[in-house]
Formats: sequence, structure tokens, C-alpha cells
Amino acid sequence: MSYSYVIVDDDSKSMLKTQSVMEMFSNFELLGTATSYTAGLDLILDKTPDFVLLEVNPQDRESKLSLQLLSELHRYLKKLPHIIIVSHDQSEAFEAIKHNVLDYLIKPIAPLEIKKTFLRFEKNSESFELGEFKRINSSAKNHEEKATLDLISPTEEAAPEETFSESIQKELVELKQTLKQFIKESDTALKIDLDEVISKVTDALKDQPSVANEMDWSPILNQLQNFSQSTFSPEGTEKNKRNLICIKSYGDYRFLELDDIAFLQADNNSTDITLKNGEQLTAFKTLKYFEENLPGNFYRIHNSYIVNKDYISRIHTGNSICYIKNTKHQIPYSKGFKDNLDLILSDLAGSEFREN
Repeated sequence: MSYSYVIVDDDSKSMLKTQSVMEMFSNFELLGTATSYTAGLDLILDKTPDFVLLEVNPQDRESKLSLQLLSELHRYLKKLPHIIIVSHDQSEAFEAIKHNVLDYLIKPIAPLEIKKTFLRFEKNSESFELGEFKRINSSAKNHEEKATLDLISPTEEAAPEETFSESIQKELVELKQTLKQFIKESDTALKIDLDEVISKVTDALKDQPSVANEMDWSPILNQLQNFSQSTFSPEGTEKNKRNLICIKSYGDYRFLELDDIAFLQADNNSTDITLKNGEQLTAFKTLKYFEENLPGNFYRIHNSYIVNKDYISRIHTGNSICYIKNTKHQIPYSKGFKDNLDLILSDLAGSEFREN
């Protein structure tokens, strides 16, 4: 069975990358593209596609792209297309729950991420057929698909519709317990009303059971974490501003202090994160994702490495190697990232740094 889709995005380069990923699915047909709110609305109403890949936090504010487009579609259509948010950041992820979107993906889109979106949709739609999935590196496929498809099997029968997803209720309870444990172990007593935070998510989902089954929760959980701190933490105290990242692996939510991360290493479509104590974690996100979302003390110095400059103890320019403090790790850097290395040298060495 064939499906149609349109792309609504103000960034033409990003749009081409998204289109390239979608071309890997042989039974999906592109009906058109649009770069603004008005053009996107007209395109969707004219073509009536099955899927819409939509940017809701545009770089060009004059495009006026936002979740408001979905509210406008409700004025004209009895049934909306399946909406997949494709954004360069996760700032609208929490709000997207309320609009019953199929998924929320962060650019650049990894082919396996969009495939997982369709598999979740397939699980809840008997007529959906995924089609041939081409040009995917077999090692990347085996690495990430195993992590995901062990939990979400396309051959499973769809569970009876519930008033609210028990699996998501369980995830929210686990998240709440993790947050409580973090606060208990933290030096800072964050005054977060976790019951109120969790209730905001559950209220948004009670009338939308399909969302609970189909949504990729990793960006939502990151947004929930940021939301809970900004809304319920006491203001005016620098000590309360936590610098955290949420890593999900096989249902385990790990909250890491960014200052504890020494370096990150690419591993196909996943990333190995090494902490200052030597512990290593795997995140199912690309190194590019972390490059775009980590703060200024993290520098990409190689196609396969991002390093926290605060953990560099030595830079050997002859061998093109960075040494990590209190470890035996030696990280290579490449000439393609020389500008980043110069910034690190200038920052760490100050006025003593001179280019030879």
C-alpha cells in the first residue's frame, strides 16, 4: 500500500535531507513542499497527504511555522493527516503532546528513527505496510534496531485501546522515582512538585491513547525535565540551576551532569559517553545531535569525537592527540576541526598560546 506525504520546513537544506531519508521508503510518495505557514496550510488542504513532516520552531520567524498550523487544519478537515514534527530542537516537544502528533524527531533525522516511527504506527494500523527499507548500513541497523525492536515488535497484535496507556503510566512513574532519587542525592534541594509535573503530562494524554502508544518519548522527557525545573524551582539562586542531560537506554532514564562528561565517541547511529570517573554509557543519538545541543565547553575535534575542554590535560600537536585528565584515554583530532582546536588552545593557554 502506498502513502503520500508533504514536507513543511523553512530550511531548504534541511528539507532536502529529510526528503532524502524518506526516499529510502519505496511506498512513500512526496506530493510537495512548503516553506511557510500559509503555503503549508494550502499545500495540505490541496493535496490531502497521509503524512505531514512539519517544522514548528523555524529559524526564519517570518515563515510563522508553529503548532498553530494544526489548530488551523481542524477548521477545515474532519480527520487530520498523521503529523510528524521534524525540528532542529526539542523546545516544542512538551506542547506537541497536546496536539496528538505521531512523533517528534530532532534534525538531522536518522533513517532508523523515522523507521521506528512507522513501526509504531504499523503496530496500531493493520493496513500499514512499511515497504522496502534501502541503503541502510547493516551494522547501524543491527545495533539500533535490536535496542528498539526488542521492545516494539511489528509482529505483535495491537493491544486493545485503553482510556490511558498503562505502559506510559509505568514510564512516568519510573521517571518520577528517578527524579526523586536524583533530588535526594543532589547537593541542591530542588523544590519541584513532581506530582503536578507528572499530572500535566497525564492530563494531556488521557484523551489521546494513540499518542501514548506511538510517541517517541526521549525528547518529551528532556523537555519535561527542563519544564519542571523552570516552573517549580525557586528563582534567584544560581545554585538551583542544574546543567543536566537525560539519557534513555532500554527503559532506563539516566540524568547526567554535563560537567561530569569527559568526552563522547560516535558509534554508527549511537554515541558512547565517557564520564570523568571512567564510566561509559550508550545513547541512541548521533554525535551530530550532541554537537548541536551541548554547551560551549564541548568541542568537536574529530569526525568521531566531541571533548569537554575542561578535561583536556595535554595536547600533542605532533601526534594530533588530546589527553584526558586522570585517565589513559588519548583522543585523536583532525585537521578538519583545527579551528575548534585553536579555540581550545587559546582558552586553556590564554596569552601564552602562540601559533607557530
